[in-house]
Amino acid sequence: MRKIEDTKLAARNWNSRGVEERAKYAEIQNDTCLLSPDTIFGPYFVDGELYRRDVREGQGGIDMYLDIGLINADTCEPISGAYIDFWHCNASGIYSGYTGIDPDTVEAYEGVTVRSDGTTDDKTFLRGFTATDENGIAEFLSTFPGYYASRTTHIHIAVHVNGSVSEDGTNTLATSSIQHVGQLFFNESLINQVYAIEPYTAHLSTLDRVTNDADSIYSVANADGYSAVISAQLLGSTLADGIVCYITVGVNVSEIFNTSDSNPIGVIPTVSLSAGAEASASALDASESLTV
Repeated sequence: MRKIEDTKLAARNWNSRGVEERAKYAEIQNDTCLLSPDTIFGPYFVDGELYRRDVREGQGGIDMYLDIGLINADTCEPISGAYIDFWHCNASGIYSGYTGIDPDTVEAYEGVTVRSDGTTDDKTFLRGFTATDENGIAEFLSTFPGYYASRTTHIHIAVHVNGSVSEDGTNTLATSSIQHVGQLFFNESLINQVYAIEPYTAHLSTLDRVTNDADSIYSVANADGYSAVISAQLLGSTLADGIVCYITVGVNVSEIFNTSDSNPIGVIPTVSLSAGAEASASALDASESLTV
């Protein structure tokens, strides 16, 4: 994998003025407007994620800037002011809200109480939502995902074209509909390079990972000519310096997502973070200068 400065991406509006300045890509990076296939929420969705760009919360792993460009699949124009939900597991395959679930078996650890909504805790790492800018770009700062039993490495997103941030002080999303639910993937070569580095390597000793070609959702997400595979480049000289990633997502802005329209495997009722968890996570973000 090459550095940004050594690639054609460097000439395509890559913002190199500082890694903390959003977004790294100033505009949509391709002029096609294919509709991105809907997939599933999966079993680890939490309703009530926090409005923020940096979702790391101290999780170990390789820093990853992911710029998502939203485009109207009918008009081919960027979608500004939309909100994107974003969530994935950590380097060990564990999702916040479900840390009592063993990623190697997808069963609760012995002695763990699973709540009626499926969650085991109020943790919030590697989850959040943010808005697209005037050029249709939303950026998240996270860590490269791990993996868990039966699935390849992936990231979940949900798009709310007409959403808004709640005004009740919880810093969560207030919205009436979802226009797209998708899953994003990585090239096998990148996954293999990342997983040769700690803390990712440790998980390989306990669970063989599923590859893209054997994953149950990968082919669905990459149907009808659309590629759900994220492009990635090095931020520095090595993977340890982090990566910057990009993908364009085509959305039907008039669609109302219905789980009956997609593969229903893994869909569960949405759950909500407690008010205390939201306040605690927001305070942690503020103390570490993590902002939207």
